[in-house]
Amino acid sequence: MAVGTGTASMGDIRTEWGRSGAISMSEMYRGGSHVLSKASDNTGTNDAASVPTSGVISIDDFRGTAKGFTFTFTATATDQNASTLFGDDFDLNYPKNIVINSGVELGATSTTEEALEVPSGGAGTITITNNGTLSGAGGAAGADGGDAFEAATTCIFINNGTVRAGGGGGGIGGNGSYTSYVYYGQTGGGLPSWVSSCTQGCSARFGGGTWTCVGFCGSSECGNCRKTVTNTSTGGAGGVGAGYNQSGGTGASGSNNAGNGGDGGSYGASGSTGANGNSSNGAAGGAAGKYLRGSSFVTFTNNGTAQGGTA
Repeated sequence: MAVGTGTASMGDIRTEWGRSGAISMSEMYRGGSHVLSKASDNTGTNDAASVPTSGVISIDDFRGTAKGFTFTFTATATDQNASTLFGDDFDLNYPKNIVINSGVELGATSTTEEALEVPSGGAGTITITNNGTLSGAGGAAGADGGDAFEAATTCIFINNGTVRAGGGGGGIGGNGSYTSYVYYGQTGGGLPSWVSSCTQGCSARFGGGTWTCVGFCGSSECGNCRKTVTNTSTGGAGGVGAGYNQSGGTGASGSNNAGNGGDGGSYGASGSTGANGNSSNGAAGGAAGKYLRGSSFVTFTNNGTAQGGTA
């Protein structure tokens, strides 16, 4: 906890910086062994920035300070990594805080990324406080959705806003089968010279396949040879899953007895299975991503909305 902004005491300073016994102010300059300075590639804020590095130092310099570094997201960002945020201080045994402000969204731009990741190698107490939204990427047609948050270092995650996994893409519809006809001969009156009658000559003339002589003399099809052809139609494509900067999509329609594609899943939901065609069944939709991956590393407190599962 931070040193209060009102009346402060040496006891408050001792508690915040984990000291015991008697301490002197000369031990507490920023940049010393207790109140640390931040590395040049640490993009966070030093929560004790008001503590002087030399010269006159007093209890007043510690009012409103805390032991730690804090990075606050005040605008939309994508594919964020705590190691990058804190640079060389990520593996330092010193508290680190990540805060996502209300109204701010962190998003993943692909299913191989997360909106926010705390990779291995971190040290110190790492606390993430989400007051905004973390969104995973939506899955392509038939593909799994992406994760919103992943951790491989021990951390604390307090969700006061929304953390949501990307939805799975809808499955492709089943294939269809339909027949069509190939005609040879003439239309409109009279038998072709090579056909001795309307019931013979087609197979002999063209060979292969099943040929029939269709129609009756005097009709528009008199003397035409017709072959039946079996065709395959591809099922409709599945819709994309809901994800960062992407709405869930509707599956495309199948034609000629093919099944419609399945709809993409909403945040935290799997995509729908494609409809069956008369030739094959539709494919299953993709699974939703995880709102939290690496749950064994995370102490998770949910005061808001979490969509999807954990792993």
